[in-house]
Amino acid sequence: MSETINIPFSTVGYLTYKRTYARKLIKDGKEIDRTEEFPDTIERVIEACKTQLKCNFTLDEEERLREYHHSFKGSVAGRFLWQLGTTTVDRFGLASLQNCAFTVVDNIRAFTWAMDMLAVGAGVGYNIQRKHVNKLPQIRTWFKAPTRVDHPGADFIIPDSREGWVRFLGKTLKAAFLSDSPDKGHFTYYTGCVRQKGLPIKGFGGVASGPEDLVWGVQKISEILMARSGRRIRPIDALDIMNLIGYIIVAGNVRRSAQIAIGDPDDVEFLLAKRWDVGHIPKWRSMSNNSVACDDIRDLHEYFWDTYEPDANGNNREAYGLINLKLARKVGRLGDTNYPDPRVEGFNPLKLAA
Repeated sequence: MSETINIPFSTVGYLTYKRTYARKLIKDGKEIDRTEEFPDTIERVIEACKTQLKCNFTLDEEERLREYHHSFKGSVAGRFLWQLGTTTVDRFGLASLQNCAFTVVDNIRAFTWAMDMLAVGAGVGYNIQRKHVNKLPQIRTWFKAPTRVDHPGADFIIPDSREGWVRFLGKTLKAAFLSDSPDKGHFTYYTGCVRQKGLPIKGFGGVASGPEDLVWGVQKISEILMARSGRRIRPIDALDIMNLIGYIIVAGNVRRSAQIAIGDPDDVEFLLAKRWDVGHIPKWRSMSNNSVACDDIRDLHEYFWDTYEPDANGNNREAYGLINLKLARKVGRLGDTNYPDPRVEGFNPLKLAA
């Protein structure tokens, strides 16, 4: 079928499709060393619309959907092209099909939830304004970074799964924020079950990054938390933790870990977080686009405007975005004023979120 249908791809378009969306073909229940052509992908999508999404399309609707795709008159979301029809959707449900998500950082679950969503490919937006981050507990004075050991007698054996990585981060955060005694503020862990770097990830695709990025990232997160011992973390710390989570997740040229961070308009540390021209900026801060929540531009710190000016060498700085939450709570997409939503706290990398 793929040989007889003329798909109006450009050269770059076809290469992009094959790189990003074409899955390995299945023969007799096993993957073979050949990937889909575009009509194969669309047939997988249409079949999944029946079996996984329960769309109940009529035969005529299926044919129209097929024609829209083949002629490039329309398309399902890119995530649907990549994931529909796979066991990943069966295991994780709609989460693996989400392009983007949003959370408010006012509890430790915001961090583990963000890691979970990034790991299945969703971009994550998060609000780290002081009024939210200040709700987190103080860092326990007895918290110490977890210790890696080379034997399975460790307190925690990291499973070779997305859930296992998230549990490891969650256990670290609980020791830092919630432990009630010194013996619970530290634990040992073993990485022997985590697949090595370069091995294929069958469900989501791509290749494994190995345990070293996870170990490095959680160590850095622990250092940030230990530096705030006996105190609450700051928005800049929350930003670094989220950025490090994104850094951990990036693997195999499949997960992009798109992030947008939303902070206060007068938070100097946040406004300087990506001033690469001043030096000593951690590399992981490249993982997010940053914006400030501001209803009145008179509240903006001068450093906000500096991001729109070239540096001393004439290079463009990385500009911060401007978000009017007051307006967003009144007006929906396309200027729709019929459905105001006072719950809106920010945006994700693509759209409004509540």
